[in-house]
Amino acid sequence: MNIQEATKLAMERGKSIYRKDLRNKGLRGEILPTNDSYHGMLYTIPDKKSYKQRWQPLAEDLVSDDWEVVSLKKN
Repeated sequence: MNIQEATKLAMERGKSIYRKDLRNKGLRGEILPTNDSYHGMLYTIPDKKSYKQRWQPLAEDLVSDDWEVVSLKKN
């Protein structure tokens, strides 16, 4: 799905999003979308309890259609 669809669904369910293509390359980070003006979208590392504020996407990230919602089962 695209980033807008993934973000809406993740916010409804309180979940993070990630790019499937980056997971396939071994990158394990996730994005936690928020409406908090201080945090914006948080880049989280699932294996640790840490995060980085204000994720800065590449244009490739914004136009990609391989976004997934964490723990969302496919039918």
